[in-house]
Amino acid sequence: MTIRSAHSGYIFLVSVLVIGAIAATTTLSLLLLGWAAEQNGLLAVQSHQALENAHTCAERALLALRKDPSYGGDETFQLARGSCTVKYIGGNGNENRTVCVEGANGLTVERMEMAIVHVFPSITFSSWQNVADFSLCP
Repeated sequence: MTIRSAHSGYIFLVSVLVIGAIAATTTLSLLLLGWAAEQNGLLAVQSHQALENAHTCAERALLALRKDPSYGGDETFQLARGSCTVKYIGGNGNENRTVCVEGANGLTVERMEMAIVHVFPSITFSSWQNVADFSLCP
């Protein structure tokens, strides 16, 4: 004759509940980590595209400045993946010009400002940098 404990069924039930809770927590954690990784990937793609859009506007502004030295900026261009804006071109003539551009994709915005020593015979920069806020332009 075997003697069984009256509590062995409860121990099994509690064990199943604890293992189920651990499995549910692990599944939820993996789902949340996957969602966060997807969001970070989307943000990285949008940031890179916004930077490329800013580069596009910088090139457009520099070409327009070479074509017409009185070009003042203040233009927005709609691109295939976002937009870009030439904010302001400061100075006049061949020397000491400033160019500020902004590229956007989704909710991401990238800003660049350039300080130009002279435009002709070739464009020479004293600085070209990505910035959080414009300091060379009003």
